[in-house]
Amino acid sequence: MNEFIKILLSLSVSGALLLLLILGLKPLYKNKFSKRWQYYIWIVVVLRFLLPFTPDITIVGSLFEKFDTAAIINEIPISPNVPIPADTGNKPEPTQTNREITTTAMREPFNKYVCLFFIWSALALVLFVRKITVYQGFIQYIKAGNKEVSDIKILNLLSDCEEKLNIKTRVELSCNPLIASPMLIGFFRPRIILPAHELEDKALSYIFVHELTHYKQRDMFYKWLIQIVVCVHWFNPFVYLLEKEVNKSCELSCDEKVIAVLDDKGKREYGDTLVSFLKSTDLYKNSLASVTLTEGAEQLKERLGAIMNFKSKTKTIRFLTVVLTLFILSGAVFIGGYPVSAATDPNGTSKSSIPEKKAMEKSTYIYDENLGYGWYLDDENLDNNDLENANSYQYFYTQNGYYCNSYIIEMGWNLYAKNQDYYGATEIVFEDESKMTVYFSDSVKDYLNDREAISAIEELIYSLKNTDITPAMEMPLIISITPVVADDIPGLTEQYFQNEDLIRFSALFSVLDETTQKDYYKKVYDADKIALFSTIIQDMDTDLVLQYVDQSEQDNKTNFFAVLSNYMPLSDLKRYVEKYYENNNIARFTILLDYMTKEEKQEWLKRAQTDRKTNFVAVLSNELLD
Repeated sequence: MNEFIKILLSLSVSGALLLLLILGLKPLYKNKFSKRWQYYIWIVVVLRFLLPFTPDITIVGSLFEKFDTAAIINEIPISPNVPIPADTGNKPEPTQTNREITTTAMREPFNKYVCLFFIWSALALVLFVRKITVYQGFIQYIKAGNKEVSDIKILNLLSDCEEKLNIKTRVELSCNPLIASPMLIGFFRPRIILPAHELEDKALSYIFVHELTHYKQRDMFYKWLIQIVVCVHWFNPFVYLLEKEVNKSCELSCDEKVIAVLDDKGKREYGDTLVSFLKSTDLYKNSLASVTLTEGAEQLKERLGAIMNFKSKTKTIRFLTVVLTLFILSGAVFIGGYPVSAATDPNGTSKSSIPEKKAMEKSTYIYDENLGYGWYLDDENLDNNDLENANSYQYFYTQNGYYCNSYIIEMGWNLYAKNQDYYGATEIVFEDESKMTVYFSDSVKDYLNDREAISAIEELIYSLKNTDITPAMEMPLIISITPVVADDIPGLTEQYFQNEDLIRFSALFSVLDETTQKDYYKKVYDADKIALFSTIIQDMDTDLVLQYVDQSEQDNKTNFFAVLSNYMPLSDLKRYVEKYYENNNIARFTILLDYMTKEEKQEWLKRAQTDRKTNFVAVLSNELLD
């Protein structure tokens, strides 16, 4: 067996066995050991997957040695019926005979394993490029909407949190209307990014401590280390389970660090902060490029429970932690792998990914009065008892800017408004005599009694309610109001374009004439302002969408294509899927996977297997596993 393939497979098997061992022990330690320990114990598994240096006698190592020996014996041709030549007095040359036997025995296996090596390395390289692409695209997308925070009060609060955590590196601070939850980006030049709406000091302090803890723990490096494991062992389904467990443990560990110094009230406030920033949907979903405050609804319930049940660990628990750690380390050594020889140079590569654009799903807000918190779950995960014993609300948040009656109105709706301290609210009555309560943020309190502004809001909401808007509007919140003189619209549009003011630019863009809109499409595209482009594309007609799809392919602008694909008709999507498959354009084909049904993906997998397109097989197999 080829040395490299033998080492790779033995590491994959031994890593999977150690992973299963730790998961099997999880019921014993889950609610007793610290979350920090539960986070870092996975490093042992990571090293087992990556490091081939082991003792000579191990379970997996011995298995592969026996397999290799048996394979060689079986491959040597033995002809028992060949007659033994008579002794002529001349001894055969043993060196030549051994070389001939070895060549005969190893020729065919060598070809097979060389082929396997090239398949493995080619797919690993494709996946590596895919992941780098999404990382760069995400960072560019976020930077496009970033604005530096200049509020001295907020900056001082961040500085106090840095000092509390003994962080000497300067951490930058920005706000961004494109995100729903605070996040941290950057390996060596960290930057905290806040959603573009007002936050109380208490919530800000929790956000800062949480994200700074991620930075102090070097969680970004840990996440990329996991990705290296995933890429080297892309054929092993257990590495995806490892990735999921590490991501979950990362947030639990960070929460534990933050709440260690909080009292019960502080824990409850911290939990409220997590709930309030639960993400709905983002254009990009990429855990590699950032660490966010909330990763998703499926983890939030466990995190809230861990927060409220947090207790300092006793000496007995600490002792048991040490014992179990030594046991797992011993298991890692004993399970082992095939030891690498001095001449072997194992290489690990990592995979890339195209930005995932998951379809938005409705979720239900469940409020537990006993716990004092709420969480969001997909409807399919709810049982009857949950719905009967909880106050549930449909949560499907959207936010946008609109121009109406000489006002730019920034408005969001479907917020969970119960117990929130908004400045005020007013009930509006529409032409059809239906009613709706509209909430006002503190920044627009001066317009609460402004009849003209209220009239514009009424007209705007009524027009939106009577269109096929998704999601349906409930509980609207007015975030900002900007009076605009009609003659100033062209100049203000250009100003907002230059300043990349997404909300106001998109609001005024909708009232421009068609020719001017086309000019701005080109300006935004040529300037690579993907954030602006994503806010105005909904006004683009189908022919122009397809024109920019082709243009983005010529210019290799994958991030623009990712946005444009959301607005392609189904018939054209299928046509482009076929085109990218035939042209072996794996990057664009992968983006369009999000619009396929499971059955369609299975059909494409069968076709790729028949055509022996290994890179397409790998991507489709991975997609069907998720």
